[in-house]
Amino acid sequence: MKALHHFKKIGFFLLVTVFISCSDNDDSSGKNLTGTWSWVRTDGGFAFHIHDTPASTGKYIDLKFTSDGKFFYYTNGILSSEGTYQFSTQKSIVDGTYKKSIVFSVGGEMIIAKLDNTNLELDDNNYDGIGSSYTRK
Repeated sequence: MKALHHFKKIGFFLLVTVFISCSDNDDSSGKNLTGTWSWVRTDGGFAFHIHDTPASTGKYIDLKFTSDGKFFYYTNGILSSEGTYQFSTQKSIVDGTYKKSIVFSVGGEMIIAKLDNTNLELDDNNYDGIGSSYTRK
């Protein structure tokens, strides 16, 4: 039962990672974001008790971003969600600064905590929030 509860939490976060709508035409991060990213881990939650990885969940997730504003979300090699994305800014509840974020057409806005040529970190903007790390494929 505890495992099912854990899977529901990670499933919810992963859906939030991939959904909602907003608009902003700033695509300055688009060049670095374009490509396929493999999920490495998700950490956080109440008292930071969530520490999930592909090995601990049996889920291998790829998140693909195209240069024309589309995303594709694959779970264990099967397309499980797709839509569009745009960049925006969001005020961080952690430090009060405005941070670049990704807004998905079908689900949620995520703050870009880190984006470089090999690493992508996305955080929700909640107290006791959850963050996921990806590496470029």
